[in-house]
Amino acid sequence: MSSTYKYPKIFKLESGKKLRNLEIAYQTFGKLNDKKDNVIWACHALTANADVLDWWNGLFGNNALFNPEEHFIVCANILGSNYGTTNPLSVNPVTGQPYYLSFPEYTIRDLAAAHHLLASHLGIETIKVLIGGSLGGQQALEWSLAKTETIENLILVATNSV
Repeated sequence: MSSTYKYPKIFKLESGKKLRNLEIAYQTFGKLNDKKDNVIWACHALTANADVLDWWNGLFGNNALFNPEEHFIVCANILGSNYGTTNPLSVNPVTGQPYYLSFPEYTIRDLAAAHHLLASHLGIETIKVLIGGSLGGQQALEWSLAKTETIENLILVATNSV
């Protein structure tokens, strides 16, 4: 299911700058069970999107390791992405014009913080597996270090620390 979460507060970036009207586009696959212990969260690479079943179909999908019939799979577009999350083409609510080059700089820590807000909004307190490749791996690593109580298992693919 494709959705967009509209964060109701001001999102403070690591730089100290602020984003009003933060929107995070995301997709979910499968159902969150009653225990809320079947969450698989995928962090995508720079040029990917939230449709993890499309671009990582060898790992995610029916009859795959991460099967939406067994797991609640979440993948959210990163901050700055052109797939629906707040980005330089979004309208700056202060000016009424697109941000373009005035879009604030952001860090991997900001990406992880934004997705943690989404997880909280979805009622997710524990992530069984957090997986990310490339830039998504950097985000997953940061998130796992910032919120150690949230992440049970971490899978990093083709990435590095920043």
